[in-house]
Amino acid sequence: MVLNTMQRWWRTRGTDIYTDVQVPLEFHGSDYGGWAIAADSLSAESVVLSFGIGEDITFDEGIIGKYSCTVHAFDPTPKALAYVEPFASVKLRVYPSGLGAKDESRTFYLPRNPRHVSGSTSRSRHLRDEAVEVSLCTLDTAMREAGVTRFDMLKMDIEGSEYEVLRDDKTMQILEEQRPQLLVEFHHRFASYSKADTQEIVARLRRAGFRVAWVSRRGEEVLFLPDKWIARRTA
Repeated sequence: MVLNTMQRWWRTRGTDIYTDVQVPLEFHGSDYGGWAIAADSLSAESVVLSFGIGEDITFDEGIIGKYSCTVHAFDPTPKALAYVEPFASVKLRVYPSGLGAKDESRTFYLPRNPRHVSGSTSRSRHLRDEAVEVSLCTLDTAMREAGVTRFDMLKMDIEGSEYEVLRDDKTMQILEEQRPQLLVEFHHRFASYSKADTQEIVARLRRAGFRVAWVSRRGEEVLFLPDKWIARRTA
């Protein structure tokens, strides 16, 4: 689905994130698990790192279906892995770890609603005291696990861990080197974070040369495009 874009300012949940650029977009996936990306921007040679799968792979299936690109999908939670592993293929490769600022084992709190899959390493009202230990890895470790030296797109739906990951200088160095399309879901609704944390990360990404091209109606999912990529596409 192709989207026509206009510059917009979203005050949903008080995030105040505005779009910096207007580029043709296309939407892949369900209303719940879908994302906008730059239109006609991938190919069969493209490499996508997708962190946080849950029980909705419609986005991953959508871009594989259109572009035949390779998606490396990471999720450390047992329920998500049980869901996604039957769909694993040459084009959808699955890894039992999550993205973090360090290679480590972390306590992961499970959702109160047993029908839900999204937990977090951070405390929140919607999570139980019950927890499991999960494996987290840095972005460079994830690249080694996937056997890739480059990637064209990175999707990050990691339930609050995006703040520590995007505050990490090594992660930012890799993003500045790779210049991917960057899709981030922000979790300022969690008790551990606030809209100020989200605004801080958005500002940091802008300083690093990434521009906001799309914000979801919830004001939580954001597409960033690298400025050099924008310059090439609009020249």
